[in-house]
Amino acid sequence: MVATRSGSFFIFISFSVAFLFSILALPHAVSYLRPEWVAMVVIYWVIKSPTSVGVVVAWSSGLVLDILEGNLLGVNALSLAVVAYLVLTMHQRIKLFPLLQQSFTVFLVVGIHLMIGHFIRNLVGNPVSGMVYLLPALTSAITWPILYLFIDKVALKLR
Repeated sequence: MVATRSGSFFIFISFSVAFLFSILALPHAVSYLRPEWVAMVVIYWVIKSPTSVGVVVAWSSGLVLDILEGNLLGVNALSLAVVAYLVLTMHQRIKLFPLLQQSFTVFLVVGIHLMIGHFIRNLVGNPVSGMVYLLPALTSAITWPILYLFIDKVALKLR
C-alpha cells in the first residue's frame, strides 16, 4: 500500500499520534489501563505494509518512545523489535483473521512486549510486583478494532 510519498507521510503521522497518546497525561488510577499505542501502530503497519515498516522502524520507534517516556534506553526498542519480528513472521495469516481474532493476537503480542519490558526492568533493579503491568495488553486488544478500522478508513480516503 505504501510505496508513495503520501503513504510514508501517513505512516509518520500515525506514529506521531501514537507517541502523543503514549505520553498524554492521565490520572494515576487510569494510567495503568493506557493501551500500548505505539505497539499497536507497529502491529498495524507491519500487517498492512511489511516492506515499509519492519524491525528497524519498530526499533527506532522504541528508542523514541524510551526517550519520550524517560525509560531505560533500549527497553521499548528491544521489545518493539521483537513485536515487529513476531508479526512479520505471520503477517499474511493475521491479515486474514477476523477483527476479534486479530484482537486476541494483539493481546498476545502486546503481552510479550510488556513482559520483555518487565523482565528488563527487574534485571536492572526496578522490580514491579504483581501482574498489573499486563493490563495494557487487555486494553490494547479492546481498542484494536477501533484503531484498525480508523486507520484503514483514513488510509482509504488518502488514496
